[in-house]
Amino acid sequence: MKKKSNTILNIIKYAVTIVFAILFVAPLLLVFINSFKTKAEISSSALALPQTWNLDNYITIITESNFVSSFMTSIFTVVVTTSLTVLVAAITGYALARWHSKVSSIIMLVIMTTLFVPFQVYMVALIVVVRKIGLVGNLFGLILVYLALGMPVPIFLCRSYCVGLPRELEEAAIIDGCSRFKMLGKIVLPLMRPILATVAVLNALWVWGEFLVAFLVYGNGKPMTLPLSQQYFYGTYSNQWILILANFVISSIPIILFYILMQKNIVKGIAAGAVKG
Repeated sequence: MKKKSNTILNIIKYAVTIVFAILFVAPLLLVFINSFKTKAEISSSALALPQTWNLDNYITIITESNFVSSFMTSIFTVVVTTSLTVLVAAITGYALARWHSKVSSIIMLVIMTTLFVPFQVYMVALIVVVRKIGLVGNLFGLILVYLALGMPVPIFLCRSYCVGLPRELEEAAIIDGCSRFKMLGKIVLPLMRPILATVAVLNALWVWGEFLVAFLVYGNGKPMTLPLSQQYFYGTYSNQWILILANFVISSIPIILFYILMQKNIVKGIAAGAVKG
């Protein structure tokens, strides 16, 4: 009887999983299929396959807009921001996990507090400060703001993960004559790979699609990031849904590929970083 009830429960779980998978994948599949259609085909039916699979819409986007420059600007912004975030979060998180004092407790309290403060609360103050130091319309200014805003969660995750790392490995390395920096690079960072992969994906996903901060800090700076340029693109081609869909497909490719490369460590990293400590 118990075995039969377990079988029924498993069937229900698999059925629910399949339903949610279909609900999630179906819209994305329709976007992909419709991006190859002509305007007449998509007006006729959004559910049918295109009569001819061609790349005209994609070629139009690449050749007749600022898509390429915006795409490369976003790639640069994501790579620099994510790399620096992972490096700083790893070192800071490890230091806070091993440094037990009132000062470290206060630092963690400040970090935790920032997690619960909505961006809208300090948005105006942030813009005033950015303007005062001359970072408005500056890409590196935008990267610095992204680093400041995106650092609390990565530090929290890295600190929580490092709390669960065995100290014996570090102590053995130091006894063998390994310096702190060498021990960090040879032992600690490789052990932190799952949580660092998680931090990298979460940060890259946020920066890649972020619009509000880029609009407030970077504004009409040239070249624009992808989310900023897409606002103008959608305005220019508001009646050309085939081009908008093709734009969406190309814009999604880098972050999807990055996720696929990192996915082995993501679930492990999130689970460990959230539970430990």
